[in-house]
Amino acid sequence: MKKTLTLSIFCLLFAATFVSCKKVEKEWSKFYGYTVDDIVGQYTFSGASDAFANLVESDEGHLCFDAEVSINSNSTSAQTVSLRVACPDHNLVKNFSGKPSPNDSPFLIDMYGRMNNFKQYGFTTEVLTNAQNDIRLKGFVTEDHYQREYNTETMSYDTVFDYSIKYYVDVIKN
Repeated sequence: MKKTLTLSIFCLLFAATFVSCKKVEKEWSKFYGYTVDDIVGQYTFSGASDAFANLVESDEGHLCFDAEVSINSNSTSAQTVSLRVACPDHNLVKNFSGKPSPNDSPFLIDMYGRMNNFKQYGFTTEVLTNAQNDIRLKGFVTEDHYQREYNTETMSYDTVFDYSIKYYVDVIKN
């Protein structure tokens, strides 16, 4: 009887622990199915507690606490935007134009420019929202470097990927 009572008390305490623990909800979640109207606007540093979580400044990755992003709707097509990303501390300003998510990724913005002087820039970010309908962009500008190599089998030059530098941004719509 004593064993049964002890086991019952233990089970009740164990169950009470799980019942009393309030589920912690994430403040930000992926914004599936955003529209151009949802993302158009001016963005500055989010100040979020998880901004740049698990990232460290290095030669291959720069944290842009001063990042500014502006997104404008193009008058020529309702589905395209002009996007400008600036990281003043790292002397980076890049402009992109086109459909925010050409791959039909319902929560990403993924835009690339043309290759110029063996460099190509792209902007990839998650579009996030919260209960207050704020919009947050969490991603990076990538600066991909390429080089030309001579292929002895085909006796021609190939353009091959060399390395990449990322400029991380975490911004919220003002």
